Amino acid sequence: MRSAARATALVALTALLSACDVGLPAGRTPHREGNRLDMVDQPKLKPQRRDIFGSRPTGLMEPQPGTIAVGEHPYPYAQNEADRAGVGLVNPLQPSPEVVAHGKFVYENVCIACHGPKGAGDGHVTALFPKPPSLMTQKVRDWPDGQLFHRPMRGQNSMPSHARQVDAHDAWSVIHYIREMQKVEPVAPPSAVAAAPPASDSAAAMARPTGAASSATAPAGPVKGGK
Repeated sequence: MRSAARATALVALTALLSACDVGLPAGRTPHREGNRLDMVDQPKLKPQRRDIFGSRPTGLMEPQPGTIAVGEHPYPYAQNEADRAGVGLVNPLQPSPEVVAHGKFVYENVCIACHGPKGAGDGHVTALFPKPPSLMTQKVRDWPDGQLFHRPMRGQNSMPSHARQVDAHDAWSVIHYIREMQKVEPVAPPSAVAAAPPASDSAAAMARPTGAASSATAPAGPVKGGK
């Protein structure tokens, strides 16, 4: 009798396990995994899924206006406030050999691609993109450190902002290194911009046929058959 009962219990247990393997649907993407809860689709708020209460398009909480992340120091000057930055910002670092060496390291890993090894604006990237102005001009030499710091923070012309790639300590170190280069490199001439011909004259020259141009410049002669 005991053996028969054990056999019956074993059959019942086997049937029960088979039923568990079939399982029941779980979650919004039902599939059968031994009747277990779908761990990929738990009833909780996920960043990339719509809010479970339907009040927000995403589970990400929007920060309150004016909030600043811990350790974050937003740059206070707008892109067109370089002069204000030059007055309000002072280099907090001293030009020690260690700081200059660190600035050289950062320059040669970040800035050299566009500005070149001596700050002349002849980096390898200039073969594909517009050449930046030389850092050795008298204009840049006369800039206060704050104005020079402002350029990579906000970007200028084709150079985007580097505020996310280079922190303030690195940028101030680079400025000390640029100042050291300016002590030994000759003053570069200002950027020369070729004067373009007036738009009206160039448009007229393009629109004027060749024959018309030659006849317009030919001296006037007597009209044949005139009276």
